[in-house]
Amino acid sequence: MKNNIFYRPEWTCGKYNATKHVAIMFNLLMNGEYFFEHESADVVGMILAASRNGEVSVSQISETLNISPDSILPFFASLVEIGLLSEKYPTYSDVEQYRKHCASQPNITTYIGDNAEHYIHCDISSVEEAYYHAVADCTEITGALFELTYRCSERCLHCYNLGATRNDEEKSGRADFDELTLSDYKRIIDQMCDAGLVSVSLSGGDPFSYKDIWGIIEYLYQKDIAIAILTNGQQIVNQIDKLAKFYPRTVRISLYAANPEMHDGITRKKGSWQITMDVIHALKDRGISVGINCVLMRPGVKSYLELKSLAQKLSCPISIDYGVISSMDGDVCATKHLRLTPEEMELIMMDPDVESKNEDFEMTSNPAPCKQGVPCLAGQGTFCVMPNGKLIPCVAMHMELGDLRQQDFHSIITNNPKLNKLLGAKESEYVECGTHDYCKCCTFCAGNSYAEHGTPFHSNENDCYCAKNKYSLMMNLRAGVDVLNGKSLKENLELLPEYVFSPLHREYKETGK
Repeated sequence: MKNNIFYRPEWTCGKYNATKHVAIMFNLLMNGEYFFEHESADVVGMILAASRNGEVSVSQISETLNISPDSILPFFASLVEIGLLSEKYPTYSDVEQYRKHCASQPNITTYIGDNAEHYIHCDISSVEEAYYHAVADCTEITGALFELTYRCSERCLHCYNLGATRNDEEKSGRADFDELTLSDYKRIIDQMCDAGLVSVSLSGGDPFSYKDIWGIIEYLYQKDIAIAILTNGQQIVNQIDKLAKFYPRTVRISLYAANPEMHDGITRKKGSWQITMDVIHALKDRGISVGINCVLMRPGVKSYLELKSLAQKLSCPISIDYGVISSMDGDVCATKHLRLTPEEMELIMMDPDVESKNEDFEMTSNPAPCKQGVPCLAGQGTFCVMPNGKLIPCVAMHMELGDLRQQDFHSIITNNPKLNKLLGAKESEYVECGTHDYCKCCTFCAGNSYAEHGTPFHSNENDCYCAKNKYSLMMNLRAGVDVLNGKSLKENLELLPEYVFSPLHREYKETGK
């Protein structure tokens, strides 16, 4: 027999569901995800049963699953090729060599849209979604986001977290939360793992402002959970080697402009742009997958193309969200003063990379966002844990389902009336959605609606604003209007006025303050 012993590399993790005979496995250094079914899933299940760097015996798998070794070996060869198996024990030198190989691979995917930030926060890929749908009737959760803290080392003008400030005169309330302890998180992670947890995203605020962040990262690694981290990078500039040991599948860094002054003006921290760039380079040098998150606002729109070019030079996938949303406490000043104007948004949507601008788009009907429930995995396979332990469907929807300090995860979601209503709502329960021509252009976020109206089934101002602008642009294009006035996108952006920062002051729709 050819090589009978292989090894499961320490940069892998995953989940096998024996009831459904499906599996998901991650190459954490390449940020690669793979979905398996039937016999291949059963084989992967036995691979995942081995410890990291543990032996995987072809003959043992063959005997246990009654599969010929001649069938297993070609499959193993394909797993070796994508880094899910190793033909020899991975030494430190082997790991470092593989890190360098991964770091050299280009990854310049671009996603641009009006709800990109929420999709990235959910961090659910098509592979994970396929796994969830395969196990949905026997698994309660596959993905979670932990908002570890609302504290942050930056003071971004547009931040929607509770306690964030809008100007230098306001007192921050970011620390006014009784945060979960490390032991709380270990208990919650255990409960979620028993319920089928596959991946966790760590966010905030900035997750590295949480005192026990490293304990959580280490515990998730020990539990074989894929970890994604959303951070500004300010507090890890000297801790990249430490982070690399735990193989985060990706670290997504916030970067708001190619222009340092504009970025620092948004974060209200001088020098933050340079630190962010230093961290991106350091992460990539250690073979850690890095992505860039950008909420594109008026201060950064003029350098939009430069930002995309910068991401390409860095070989980093970039997610650009041009839909600024209001604060979770109802403050709308960031939306009102920082969100792109219709003219600016129209220019961005003229970029060929913007998938929402599709001239073949058919507007034959105006459906509500979903036939039943909400058009995402919020509350069905994915959940969010707030810093104080409240369980909510997603980071954008602060609908409290229960308190993980007082209840276990399973008891909270079992026959939960709020969750049942969320997932069982019919199309007819949506208010206004689907009644306008522009509704066909909407990227609906139920979280935005909940923050604005206290219900996920009502149209919200931000999504409607973006949809109206998309619809207007597409109708102009169909009518043959030269939206760019004979100029290139770059020339049009250069004609925009320079943005001048001025203090923001809170504004609330209900009170008029």
